[in-house]
Amino acid sequence: MRVLLVEPDYRHGAINFVAKATAAGAKRREDESLWYPPLGLMKLSTFHKNRGDHVEFAIGRDKSKFSEQADLFDKNLLWDRIYITTLFTFDWDNVVKTIEFYKKAVGGSIHKIFVGGIMASIIPEDIFEETGIQPIAGILHSPQVIGLGDDGDIDLLPPDYGLVDNKIYAVNDTYYAYTTRGCTNRCPWCGVPSIEPVYEEYIDIKPSIYALRDQYGDKPCLKLMDNNVLASRHLQRIVSDLIELGYGRDQYTKTSPKKLKVVDFNQGLDASHITEENIQLLKQLNIRPMRIAFDRINYKDTYEKAIRLAHQNGFRSFSNYMLYNEKDSPRELHERLIINIKLNEEWGNGPGKNSTGAIYSYPMRFAPIRDNSPSRQNRSRDYSPPAPTEPYDHLEQAAWVKRFTRNIEIMKGANHGAIPPRPSYARRAIGETYEEFIANLYMPEELLRNRNKYEYKVYPEEPPRNPGTGDVENFRLFILRLLRTQGSSFSEFHAAVAPCSKQAVRIALPNCEDMEVREWLQWYLK
Repeated sequence: MRVLLVEPDYRHGAINFVAKATAAGAKRREDESLWYPPLGLMKLSTFHKNRGDHVEFAIGRDKSKFSEQADLFDKNLLWDRIYITTLFTFDWDNVVKTIEFYKKAVGGSIHKIFVGGIMASIIPEDIFEETGIQPIAGILHSPQVIGLGDDGDIDLLPPDYGLVDNKIYAVNDTYYAYTTRGCTNRCPWCGVPSIEPVYEEYIDIKPSIYALRDQYGDKPCLKLMDNNVLASRHLQRIVSDLIELGYGRDQYTKTSPKKLKVVDFNQGLDASHITEENIQLLKQLNIRPMRIAFDRINYKDTYEKAIRLAHQNGFRSFSNYMLYNEKDSPRELHERLIINIKLNEEWGNGPGKNSTGAIYSYPMRFAPIRDNSPSRQNRSRDYSPPAPTEPYDHLEQAAWVKRFTRNIEIMKGANHGAIPPRPSYARRAIGETYEEFIANLYMPEELLRNRNKYEYKVYPEEPPRNPGTGDVENFRLFILRLLRTQGSSFSEFHAAVAPCSKQAVRIALPNCEDMEVREWLQWYLK
């Protein structure tokens, strides 16, 4: 059987990236800078290779994998099966185009195409309606689901790490596994209940990891993709398995040179489940970083208690995801960011200090996973919640608009995707005060991206540079003056920039009577 496994090109240009890296003779990049591998496809590769099938992998709509005229000349050049994985619902257009592209590679026999993964589990009806292919929802356990009567559980097979290019995917120093499946929570914004509806409290990963070591050697990092491992009543057994596998604290690889073993519960640890009892289990592992989410300001006490308890028990590296743009407000996100800044200050982050711990904050923009309205906003990443129906104070009660969510992403991008642990850097990124934070959310992208060029103030911990033009400071004075009065000029300016669209600015400019507003609107067209 000829089998093709396909991951849509979510990153746009993966093949070109590899070509450039190879041509430049670039050194191997660290796994943390590479892409997560398509584990489902890698397990399917193991399954089919065990059957003796011929298996290939493709990224995106790869024309080299078949000829559009193949069915006219040699049907043996067509594929017997094509599996296409899916990721987030906002990749809708890309996934549908990929499915349609590969229909020709099976001679139009759509029963030979199998679509699975996250999007396929969340909105299978939409995919069927659009493509005529009924997706496979949830975890692929039995081969019978894909029409093959073989025994065994596909999900428990060791992934085929030789399937993917290690210049693109993070498979050089990392193994991936699940010690549990599903989650006991039913958070409304989360797709886990659709993908993994049943909470499996224990999965024995030892056979899979031992098999992988025999083939690929001893890798120092084990990423566990569990959605809520601390909810399991078998946590002690899971920790014992990890220690047996060599991932306990102060354990090293059996390689030369040896490398320190690291466990990463990549989907995070639920703060509400962190207790004195289970932290004693977790401290037997070298967890780095410890990921604890902070998705609501009303979780403040639970979050701080969990973070402090972990820190007191020797954990020093923290990564903190903060959901925003759902039911929170900019003020609430700012308050959560300040909590982390103050913890970092308390732990001695700063020049000339001996830090005892560091929290990297990752604001994570909410996008709906389901939407039955005509707008289908779940098919686009460009989402902001509906505007308040009642008049509100745009400074004290600021609400999310597309300009704000865009600027949060720019703040993160300037700091490698996170708000850094050093308090001075963090405060510069988001603003010294709440008012500066709101001003930064309104700021033209040109100014926010190029702060060194446009900000007059030189911060003490910065590398030496000349003061910028001062346009950053001037913009803040301008927008805060408008926000304090919220008169017609503010309304005009807000309406023009909030949609985060150059077209909206162009429409507003000819009718704008306030010359200062006109001058600042020009910045949004750069």
